[in-house]
Amino acid sequence: MRLTLIALLALAAGTSFAFAGRQTLNFNPDWKFLKADPAGASAPGFDDSAWTTVSTPHTYNDTDTFDNWSLPGHRGEQEQWSGRTWYRKTFTAPAAWQGKKVFIEFEAVRQVAEVYLNGTRLGTAKGGFTPFGFDLTPHLKVGASNVLAVMVDNRFMKDPLDPAIAPQAATNEKTQLNLAQISEKFQEDIPATIEELQAGQIPWNNPHWHPAHGGIYRNVRLIVTDPLHVELPLYSFLQTEGPYAYATDITEASARVAIEIPLHNERPVAVTAKVHAEIFDADGRSVLLFNSNLPLAAGARSKLTGIYGTLAHPRLWEPAYPHLYRVVISLQVNDETVDRTEIPLGIRAIRWDADHGLFVNGAHLKLHGWGQKPTNEWPGLGAAQPDWMHFYTSQLMKEAGGNFIRWGHTPAGPAQIAAGDRLGIITLQPGGDGEHDTVGGAWALRATDFRDALIYFRNNPSIFIWEGGNQKVTREHAKELRDLLDKYDLHGGRALAFRRADAITAGFMDIGIGTEGGREIARLPVVEGEYDREESPRRVWDDASPPNFGYPEGKGQTYQLTSEQYAVNEVGQYVKKLGAENHAGGANWIFSDSTSGGRVATEVARASGEVDGVRLPKEAYYVVAAMFRDDPQVHIIGHWSYPAGTKKTVYVASNGDDVELFLNGKSLGHGQVSNRYLFTFPDVTFAPGELKAVASRGGQVIATTAKHTVGPAVALRLTPILGPDGLRADGADIALFDVEAVDARGDRVPTFQQRADFEFTGPGTWRGGYNSGKINSINNTFLDLEAGINRVAVRAGRTPGKLTLTARSAGLASATISVESGEYAGRMPVTPDVSLGAAPARTIVAANAPAAKAAGPTMLGKFIRTFNYTGPTAATVHVETDARDGRNIYVDRDYTFDRLPGALAGADWTQLADADQRYSAVDLIEMAVSGGTVVSIAHDERAPLPAWLTQQFQPTDLVLVIHDKPMKIFERKMEKDGSLTLGSNTDGTPVRANMYVVLVNAAAPVK
Repeated sequence: MRLTLIALLALAAGTSFAFAGRQTLNFNPDWKFLKADPAGASAPGFDDSAWTTVSTPHTYNDTDTFDNWSLPGHRGEQEQWSGRTWYRKTFTAPAAWQGKKVFIEFEAVRQVAEVYLNGTRLGTAKGGFTPFGFDLTPHLKVGASNVLAVMVDNRFMKDPLDPAIAPQAATNEKTQLNLAQISEKFQEDIPATIEELQAGQIPWNNPHWHPAHGGIYRNVRLIVTDPLHVELPLYSFLQTEGPYAYATDITEASARVAIEIPLHNERPVAVTAKVHAEIFDADGRSVLLFNSNLPLAAGARSKLTGIYGTLAHPRLWEPAYPHLYRVVISLQVNDETVDRTEIPLGIRAIRWDADHGLFVNGAHLKLHGWGQKPTNEWPGLGAAQPDWMHFYTSQLMKEAGGNFIRWGHTPAGPAQIAAGDRLGIITLQPGGDGEHDTVGGAWALRATDFRDALIYFRNNPSIFIWEGGNQKVTREHAKELRDLLDKYDLHGGRALAFRRADAITAGFMDIGIGTEGGREIARLPVVEGEYDREESPRRVWDDASPPNFGYPEGKGQTYQLTSEQYAVNEVGQYVKKLGAENHAGGANWIFSDSTSGGRVATEVARASGEVDGVRLPKEAYYVVAAMFRDDPQVHIIGHWSYPAGTKKTVYVASNGDDVELFLNGKSLGHGQVSNRYLFTFPDVTFAPGELKAVASRGGQVIATTAKHTVGPAVALRLTPILGPDGLRADGADIALFDVEAVDARGDRVPTFQQRADFEFTGPGTWRGGYNSGKINSINNTFLDLEAGINRVAVRAGRTPGKLTLTARSAGLASATISVESGEYAGRMPVTPDVSLGAAPARTIVAANAPAAKAAGPTMLGKFIRTFNYTGPTAATVHVETDARDGRNIYVDRDYTFDRLPGALAGADWTQLADADQRYSAVDLIEMAVSGGTVVSIAHDERAPLPAWLTQQFQPTDLVLVIHDKPMKIFERKMEKDGSLTLGSNTDGTPVRANMYVVLVNAAAPVK
């Protein structure tokens, strides 16, 4: 398909044909693709009319992943198609580009990419995970047809297997070569230069570390600007660094902000450029302004440095408050703006202490999170996903209380790093590695990738650590990487680290990366890189649960854990390995089940994740939330739907100091506590009904949760998951659908495991889902539900329209749902908005000051002590203080308080998400409030009154008007400190109504 960029420009949001500064254009849609290597495919006149039309992000391994057994010995998925393929795009450059500079940026291509424009080879990128770009201008034909061609080669390093031995046999010296032997053998054949290095010789291009998904699997953009421009942060092939902004001398009162701006004048004449740099906070307010004039000769390059300013009372970035400034840089000549770009700036004071761990903005912070492969691979989609899905994975981490991610062992992409910036997830970003030092062209490529990652991502505040390697390296190699960091990111406040370092490598490190609680260098602070590397699939509940009654297929495997055992083990793993005060915390390995590096031959993935391949949570996910989150948490591990006569141990995870268990209202006593967060109740006899856990702290109830017995499955239910723009008809966007088996009350049946068949119609491509314990389950129009649920995917086409999915399963009522794919608007992908909430008060101390212990719990508001929200928007919902007219009521709507009743003025309120007004949960909110207060609930009478509201609260004559709709106010007086459990907006059929609002204020004095 021929893409006319004039049409693309017309579609781009905010784009006009009168070029005023820089244009960044989405170059993702409408490539021609062939999974073959025909001669002459780089030539402009080559006939690609019969090729498939695809949009990037794209991989040609989307349907041959998660479909083979996970081979023991950490070998990963070996049976993926690999070879040389071609992408081509034909486009016409508009006349407005005459005299402009035109660059192309690839966020990454796996594994080797040869790029041609109009038959001219621009260069070959081999890193596979690092952004790179080219200057198209010298070879671009303005007003004529242009052909961009990219050869992509994903031939990967495979472990040699003895054909006489079953590939699923355990790996040892008597059966198959082990990893160390394989690495040593491959080292012998590595050539001396990058140019000679082949795709299959790149150490990290190996399923041990990453599934070998080939393709242009991240975004592509065109950048059109003036010959006088700010250089791009793309060093390889362009040798440009891009602007660099940083802050030093950071206190809560002020910060010194500096900016470095590299410029290039490719005009044929000398110019004097007026450089304008302005810093805006998250609310769009200008907080700092710089102006400078710089004379530049024709063809000259210069870096503008010495731009400093003092910012008063900076809004500091940290996980609890990830505030981002925007640095907007523009160039003017004769009062005309000729180029404009912007970069993020996060101001944060980082201090590492060998005896106490990490301090951020003066406050002690324990890191807890995950390692994750930057492929973020997904069944049926591979590594090619729209940006919002990368954000979705990171947001799941955040909602479980995660504040840290270690990307392993190659760079995460721009969308993933941006998600960390906005969600507040401290990030360890590698440069490129497998698991050993390397030589020749492979080392040269590794150092090049490290440099390129430093330059591209050095303005992202979530990155606290640059990982030089997944293992120690030689002194010369360690020094080389240290020198690169000191040259390109000297002021970013970031640490250099290696895993499994020795004293030689440690001489160039700021912190160490431990493994399973280890600490190789005692004098350095340590961050955990990989703990809890056990494996268990989501589908297996426990030994008492039908239909599996344990994990019989796992017997004899490296790991044989049921989901219950795996979840229970989370607690001891975290406390014993990361619990010491002198340990900074770190990464559970890994977050989502991956096709790389598994050890259980009865699974199609390494099942070490807290979520499975399609991001459905395991019980372990909720256990880590009970440990990682600061707000009150309690979770009963498992379900409560067992065969009659079942007797079992019940486990509860909580951050309270006591848990009491109730069965149908009768106390079963208090749990035996172990490892701080786990409460055990042995020999509980199953009885149908409700199993309830009540968590306390210091004798005060802080959280409750309950599970009840469900009936037999009677129907299927489909629920869509879409990006923030809905579904876009750009050829690459994804719609996800959850399919559940539910009982007559609409509750998911946790023990249901049965085949479901799907029928899909509409302008899109079926991609399906997977079954964790079956091979060849990818891309079928059927799969099994596992523990009552599974998740499938559909890729949007290029034509807008209705996509309809029907699910059927024997003996159950079928389900049908439709979503509309909207017209592609031309802009680059967007991700969901994130609400900041209130900034915590901090006192930043000098780096050499003695470390202080972490502060105890503080009030969330004037009257609200603790607040726990379990709805879909838990990451953004929070407590606000001082309710008054004009303040926003919800986190996701511009509805403000108007004519607020006097009794509610100055109250704390829960800033919920109006989008959750149809969400169902019996314990949507758990909160503790101070005595001497009145808790008020403003409820929209269009929704049926829920039982929890009428049972706990009394109606009043007060009314709060929200968005022109009256909300009746119910209240409850709290004579002493206490806790409340609040449920959903309605107990009945969901209707469109405002979400309820909770306000807490001081009780009026008794007259």
